[in-house]
Amino acid sequence: MDLGLKGARALVTGGSRGIGAAICQALAKEGAVIATCARGQEGLEAALADLRSLGATAYGQAVDVRDAAAFKNWVQSAADDMGGIDLVVSNVSTRIDPTSDAWWSDTFEADLMQHVRLRDACLPYLEKSDSAAMVFVASIASVMTTLPPHEEAYGAMKAGLVNLVGQWGSMMARKGIRVNAVSPGPVFFEGGWWDMVKTKDPDSYKRAAGMSAIGRLADPAEIANAVTFLASPRSSFTTGINLRIDGGLVKTANF
Repeated sequence: MDLGLKGARALVTGGSRGIGAAICQALAKEGAVIATCARGQEGLEAALADLRSLGATAYGQAVDVRDAAAFKNWVQSAADDMGGIDLVVSNVSTRIDPTSDAWWSDTFEADLMQHVRLRDACLPYLEKSDSAAMVFVASIASVMTTLPPHEEAYGAMKAGLVNLVGQWGSMMARKGIRVNAVSPGPVFFEGGWWDMVKTKDPDSYKRAAGMSAIGRLADPAEIANAVTFLASPRSSFTTGINLRIDGGLVKTANF
């Protein structure tokens, strides 16, 4: 299916690895122009090289999304490079040390406030687009009440993000901007969190994989495919939803 994304100008945060890299690649294969960011320059350069090998026009900059001024400047620079912004995928997330005195405040910055700043920074550009869409990457942790201790703050922030997406979906629809979220379950990729768990605690890894109805963890491309569809004109009547992509791990009806 042609998703109608050829020439679309897509801004994706955290595009150097994992889900973010897979989203950039999926959008690039559909013909989109990509601007992405990551904290590490080396990983970012490798990701940009991969995108350009697919024939994509791709821009990138090393940015810490918790630095409000630098983050806003990057959005403006990316919009200048691409000649505007049509699609935004807010993907960045990070695990904060739970023993830190700043655990909650740093998690708030990394997993909630930076999404708000991105929406605000991109809004003037999206209002000028004929097919504007935003997709926010949340987590099934947003609805789970039994989480590992180190994910207590993370789950609360993701729940806040899902609520905001619902609000924004209603608020921004009249401006011609669709806003949706996806909530992945555990996702495996080389060098990622679950790769580390598989190496250091294989029993925990097996239990996590066995919790899904499908009996395994997700591949980043499986999340990216859904994100790309939601961002595309083929999903033009969808806004304000939170799509769980967890292989049936959460055992509730998703009303």
